[in-house]
This record gives sequence, structure tokens and C-alpha cells, in this order.
Amino acid sequence: MNLFYEEYPCSIWIEGEAIPILTDFRSYIKLMDVFRAKDLTDRYRAEFICSFFLKIPSNMNMAIERLLEFINMDTLKPPVSTEVLEDVDANLEEEPVKMVYSFEFDYPYILAGFRQCYQIDLRTVEYMHWWEFRCLFQGLPVDTEIKQRIHYRGLELSEIKDKEERKRVQRIQNEIRLPGEELSDYDIGNAFM
Repeated sequence: MNLFYEEYPCSIWIEGEAIPILTDFRSYIKLMDVFRAKDLTDRYRAEFICSFFLKIPSNMNMAIERLLEFINMDTLKPPVSTEVLEDVDANLEEEPVKMVYSFEFDYPYILAGFRQCYQIDLRTVEYMHWWEFRCLFQGLPVDTEIKQRIHYRGLELSEIKDKEERKRVQRIQNEIRLPGEELSDYDIGNAFM
């Protein structure tokens, strides 16, 4: 699929049938919030995800799998051998993914980045396809506040050898830490250095 000349998808294929889905970026940001919320029931989450299908799919398990592929833009990625997938699955079980941004808490910086770079007001734009939003978000320049926050949150203090630089990065990380993000043993130990 080449997005320079092909339309963004507005449906997923389930057993040979195109099932139309929601595609606006706001829907997917809300979906992520729903799955991160600790106070919601699994039933509510299941009902919410079903609302993304504008036609009831014949195979709901496959539909959810295809929706996840849509969310991750997997149809744009080259096929991966099963060996690589097994290695990735094994690594995912060992290490939780580090949160480097939050649509909820980083909203002002994401909004500012889109206004600064693309002159797009995310609050008032009538519609933007999820894939377009992701491409634009990923393409924000490194000097935008949100990209700086992502950069610093993603740094591993244990990999910084210079003591002063490690302290500087740790101060920045503490200032921009996402709410609810737990301190690691390494962070706690460094607080006393």
C-alpha cells in the first residue's frame, strides 16, 4: 500500500467482506484512554470496541484482530517471519513498554506541535483519518515540545555514563514524568546520589 496515491482505508476485511469502521483520530485516542482507564469494566471495553464497527462482523475475534492491525498501521509494514514475531512476543512479555507520551496529559504539547508545524487546530479540525494523524504526529520536528518530552522520557538513565549528564536528564525526567508513572529502583537509588 502506498499512501501517496491510495486512499486511507475506511474498512477492514473479514472473511472476504469489507466491514466499515470509524476512522477519525479522536475515536482512537478515546479508545486508548478507555483501555488505560483502571475503573472501567471489561464488558464496557468490549462494548466500546464493538462500536468501532459500523456493520456487525461475522467473526468478532478476527474483526478485533484486524482493527488492532488498522490501529498499528500494520498493513504498511513488510511481512515479518514467524521467528521474528516469536522473539518480539518473548521480549514483550519480559519488558513492559515504557510510556513516553500520553494523549491526555501531553495534549497541550501535541496541540501546539500541530499548530506550529502544520497550522492544524486539532480541536476544530472537522475530520482527520487516524493514519494521517499518526503520520503527522510521528513527523513532528524534534525541536517541538512534545518530541523533546518523548525523547527525554525514552532515555534510559542506566545507559548514561557521565554522572552530571545523568543527573541533568533525571531532573528533566522528574519534571515531565507522566502522572501515575512509577519510579524504578534505579530512579529511587539515583535520588540519593
